[in-house]
Amino acid sequence: MRRRQFVAALPLVSGLAGCLSGSEPTESTGTDRPGPAETTSTDTGTPEPAETVSTTLRSSYRYGINDDAIGVASPERAQFAFVRPPDAHEERPPDAYALKLGSERFAPATSVSGFMSWTPGIDSVYTDDRRGGSLRFDVPAVEADSAALLGDGRRWRLDESARERLATAPDLRLDSLQVPNSVEPNERFELGVTVSNDGDRTGTFLAGFRTGGYPKTIEVNVDPGSTESGSVTFEAFDDEREMSFAYSGPGTDERVSVVVRAATETPGPTSDESGTDSSASPDPFY
Repeated sequence: MRRRQFVAALPLVSGLAGCLSGSEPTESTGTDRPGPAETTSTDTGTPEPAETVSTTLRSSYRYGINDDAIGVASPERAQFAFVRPPDAHEERPPDAYALKLGSERFAPATSVSGFMSWTPGIDSVYTDDRRGGSLRFDVPAVEADSAALLGDGRRWRLDESARERLATAPDLRLDSLQVPNSVEPNERFELGVTVSNDGDRTGTFLAGFRTGGYPKTIEVNVDPGSTESGSVTFEAFDDEREMSFAYSGPGTDERVSVVVRAATETPGPTSDESGTDSSASPDPFY
């Protein structure tokens, strides 16, 4: 989905961290290990440590709301840049830092939704309430001759590959949900998404489905100009005539349902987005 058209997704699926499923993401990450703690001088005389900072770029942020629900937030600009400060300290608030891209400065989020990160590659977000993890910056796609994290009179360079990747961004769009009209009791079936990337860098679409409090998450890697699908598998109950699911993704949340047929019923066709009701409550379980 286009980031400027959608703001933030509402709760859905999530559960214990062990419930996470899906393929490993390929969206941009920087994992360079810090070098020696030497410093160089900038034009303004600001100390600049020789070490670089770890940077991860994401097109959305998936988070846990409680033990069995998640949400997915979209950036207002092109993407989120998660930068881990080398000198994190419980007495140093997030607004003590800034991300400088060329001549522009960006402030980090001081708070984020949810109580934990369910975003691949991001263990936690550095906020006023939790002084640890990565700072989250909402940034445009920008070509910059320099990129650095500023904090407490110090300056840490982003590694060269991260600076180059900041000039591009994925533009992920949800094309459809795949939901069967009906299934047999105890039958295993799939719920899925189809996603296109109108941007100029590979991105990872983060979403998920849940029913009865147990979430299953989806990560779909999509190259520029491509369309990809991803799905999760559930098993039909044998004592209910209908199963309801909550879906959440960037900019979209819906309730979908699947009919569980009795043995004498005639199977119906399967179609995309069957049983969806976008006007209903985003989470049927609360």
